[in-house]
Amino acid sequence: MADTTPTTNNQINFWGKLSAGLLLIFFTAAAIYMLMAYWPNKMPPIKDGDDGAWYTNTCFKVTLIDKADTALLQKSKMIQGNIDSVQNRIKTDSTLKKDSALLKKLTDSLNNLKASKENIAKINPAIDEDKKIHLNTILLILVALMGFLGNMVHIASSFTSYVGNGTFLRNWVLWYFVKPFTAAGLAIIIYFIIRAGFLSYGAGAGGISLYGIMALSALAGLFTDSATLKLKEVFEVIFKPRDDRSGKLQGDALTISTISPDPLIAGTENTVVITGKNLNAAGLKITIDGNAVTPVTNTSEKLEIKYSPAAGAAKAVLVFADKSGNVLSNKEVTVKP
Repeated sequence: MADTTPTTNNQINFWGKLSAGLLLIFFTAAAIYMLMAYWPNKMPPIKDGDDGAWYTNTCFKVTLIDKADTALLQKSKMIQGNIDSVQNRIKTDSTLKKDSALLKKLTDSLNNLKASKENIAKINPAIDEDKKIHLNTILLILVALMGFLGNMVHIASSFTSYVGNGTFLRNWVLWYFVKPFTAAGLAIIIYFIIRAGFLSYGAGAGGISLYGIMALSALAGLFTDSATLKLKEVFEVIFKPRDDRSGKLQGDALTISTISPDPLIAGTENTVVITGKNLNAAGLKITIDGNAVTPVTNTSEKLEIKYSPAAGAAKAVLVFADKSGNVLSNKEVTVKP
């Protein structure tokens, strides 16, 4: 028996194991860190829809912008528009003289506008048009991170088990690097499927079950192979066509590869062995020279039937038909005395 123990030259050394372990710790900790940084303080009311699902885009302070904050933000935007307008006029209006009363009035107005914007910033420093992030974007980030984290747990367990048993092979290093990122992509795919109608109890991002989607994303990362197979089942259920045409065999078409013996012996009971594909299709009818025969052995790839050709017959015609009588295949077999 061949020795299947991995050869030493395909193992990683101590420093390779240590580096891999540190990388596993780093990426796992980084995923946890980013999850905490982008976790929203609360979900928006469902009745507000997506318009009320804006948050401050500040790590570890992703806070829902409520209606009062939204009003302040709109006011700040309006003031900034006025500031830009005044500044543009001061720069481009050639009729303004340096010491004119109009220029002084515009300058005072500009200073007042800037002071008003600063006061709004003091009321709520987090309100900034350039630092907003929508809940839909937050969910995508969290889902990808949770899928990544779930797979990091999986590959860390796998790696330590193989290294501990002395069976880890360097051929699999790339797999360990790529797998978490593919798991993150898989988690996002599952998230989109769920947003299509599952675990959602209202319109808009606020209607999603945050903890439910996070749990499923983590499971998708932990069990990527199982999740992929389930997605395959979902795809086949949704997109598999239904064909109710009469005379159609289920699955692959019937094919006949060989018939033996050939020739048959006249006046003697012959055991005829037929090989091919889909030979046991439901409703299949088999006849030889118009006489119905019942197979002794009947599998998808092999049939055995008993048949005695009439004395003096030169050939026997083997016919396969469906339950409606439509001929699917016919073969002629030579008969000798």
